[in-house]
Amino acid sequence: MSGAKDKGLKGLGAKYGSTLRKKYGMIFTTLKMKRKCPNCGSWKLKRKSKGIWECRSCSLVIAGRAYDIAPTPISSG
Repeated sequence: MSGAKDKGLKGLGAKYGSTLRKKYGMIFTTLKMKRKCPNCGSWKLKRKSKGIWECRSCSLVIAGRAYDIAPTPISSG
């Protein structure tokens, strides 16, 4: 495992399996991507805790999902 694409997968070696690493990588990139605040429009919306999102510019607090704000359809396959 090398390169920038495996940035968040530190410590997940071969013993965890490729399926788990792929799922964790998808969750990690979803969690860490930049989000726009619906109130002020700045890109400073961050996850405060599980399901709580806060804008660091206008102090807006939003309740959402654990890893993302808006619900996304789960793809099977």
